[in-house]
Formats: sequence, structure tokens, C-alpha cells
Amino acid sequence: MNSSAVIDPTQTHETSELKHQNPLTTLRVDPTGRYVAAGAQDLDVQLWNLEDGNHFSLAGHKSWVRSIDFSADGKLMYTACWGGTIKIWDLSHEIPGMKRSFQAHQGAARWVRLSPDGKRVATSGNDLLVKLWNAESGELEQQFSGHDRHVYGVDFHPDGQHLVSQDLMGNVIVWDLNTNKKQRTIDASVMTGYDKKFAADMGGARDMQFNADGSLWASAGITKVVNSFAGIQDPIIVVFDWETGEAKRQLRAAEKFKGVAWGVRFHSQGFTIGTGAEKGGKGEIWFYKDDQETVFHTHAMKSAARALDLVGNDRLAVAHADGSVRLYRMTAKPNGTDDAPKATENTDGQS
Repeated sequence: MNSSAVIDPTQTHETSELKHQNPLTTLRVDPTGRYVAAGAQDLDVQLWNLEDGNHFSLAGHKSWVRSIDFSADGKLMYTACWGGTIKIWDLSHEIPGMKRSFQAHQGAARWVRLSPDGKRVATSGNDLLVKLWNAESGELEQQFSGHDRHVYGVDFHPDGQHLVSQDLMGNVIVWDLNTNKKQRTIDASVMTGYDKKFAADMGGARDMQFNADGSLWASAGITKVVNSFAGIQDPIIVVFDWETGEAKRQLRAAEKFKGVAWGVRFHSQGFTIGTGAEKGGKGEIWFYKDDQETVFHTHAMKSAARALDLVGNDRLAVAHADGSVRLYRMTAKPNGTDDAPKATENTDGQS
């Protein structure tokens, strides 16, 4: 990697492919940039070491893993599954292994996030609850109730003193961790809709992200629902002012793109990145300037996206419905090289 290369989203190109045989459900890159982990429809967690190329298939979950997080040093990984279970994995040894497992929610555990100081884990689920756990022991420390629909996502503010959670209907609650009480609410109801064909409410966060200083919070999902099961809806990423709770920007894909926004990240160089899955099975990466709502560059992908994360400052990792994690570089291709995508088949260190 050329660390001096100029970041230019308009030059985004695929550089490598990490192949798995089953559709992926989520993805997370550890803060050190060493590991990329993905949930898959075969229920196992797929873990790739980007430094040495080793791949591990970690078994133990009994249903789809929808959320993953890492400790700051990348030595521990936390996974949440639709069966309500949270598992803690030890990655500090040559062969990763499960360290602890506990039942976090009745029904799906939709989200897991580690606190900035690494001492607590937040989870949310279909039982309408947000919970705080001791990151080391897995013991329950606090439980928050206030949502009346499935809680799709939860995250810590960078100050470590607040939690934010979002439910199916776009109700967002900010929790004060000093008092363990609800502090205020934020209206994200634009990210929901009623599917008349299936007589069901559709919505919820597919991804959430704070910017580095915590002044902005973004949520990715859907809006303008017509027939959600057929993918007839618009992807949307809403960026909120954290202090006021007001929606500053509503980021959209091109008008013809119908589907779901599955990922959002703030980049340190003043742009926002989103990704989504189109109803026809294709995927896109969207780039937005921080003061605009319209896309300034779209990168088309071979398969529908299921999640996105940054790898360092110049690369993106995207989980795809075709079973692959693809890595993309946001710089010009080096002179004199083709920088063509390189496929890596699974060579499991553990199965």
C-alpha cells in the first residue's frame, strides 16, 4: 500500500476478493486493520487476516450473525446473532477461539457495539430492549426500555457517556449513561414506511456511524416503501446534528436505484461513504461531499452489498450477497501496474 497516495473517491477500484461459498450478512474491520470479519448464511463467522492471508471459519452460532465488533487492539471480537446470542472470540492466539457466549435477548440480537473505553458492550434486539454488559465477564450491568418496536441498532457516542438506539419505526432514543435514563429522542421516521401489499411496517437502521468528534451521527436504511419484499423502496442515509437532533442531510442514490442502504462511514477527508443493494441484485458505493445531499461519485459493484467498513484511510471492505468480501482502493491505480482484482479462495486455518 502506498500511504502517500492521494485519496480520490472517483478513482475507486476493486483490488482483491475474499471468497466464501454462502451469501454474507454483515461485515466489520478491526481497528488495527488486520482482520475483516463477516457473518454468512451458513451461520459461521468468516475471519480473514489481511496481513498473512489466513482464513478461519468460526462455528458456534445457531442462526445468522447480523452484527460484529472488535476491541480497540483487535484481540477480541464480539458477534450477535438472530438467536439472541452474543459470542466473544479470542483472536490473540494463532488459532482464534470462542472465549465466552451468553444469551442477550429473547428473539434476535440485532446489534453489538463496544464502548470507547472497551469496558462495556451494548446490544439491542427484537425484545424491544437495549442492554449494557460487562465486556470481560459478560454480566448484565444495565437494561433500558422505552422502544415499542424491534430495536435495530445501538451505538456509543465517542464521549462514552451516551448511547443512541433506533427502532423499526424510526424512533431514536439517546440514553444518558451517567443517570441510566432516557435523555431525549430524535425523529428518524423518514426511515420507515408501510408496505400495503404485505400489511407490514418496514424500516429500521441497517447501519449507524458517528463521525470522529461525535458532532454528527448517521443512520442507513430505507424510505418510500412500496413493496419491500420485492425491493421497491428507496435507500436513504440520514445525517443528524448530534447537539440539536435535527436531520442535516438526507443522502440518496440515483433515482433509478431501488433497494436498501446497508452501510455508511464518515471519511476524515471530508466526505461520506454509503453502500447499498439494488432490487435486481447489483450493488453500489456512493460518495457524498459533507455539505451536499447528492452523490458526486458512484462506483458500481458486481453484487449487492450487505455491509461496508473502512480499512485504514484509503481502502473499503464490502460484504456481498454472492459470498465475497471485496476490497476497494480509493486512489488512482499505480503507474505501470494493472492493479487488477486478485481472488483468494478460502483456505481455512480452522473449520
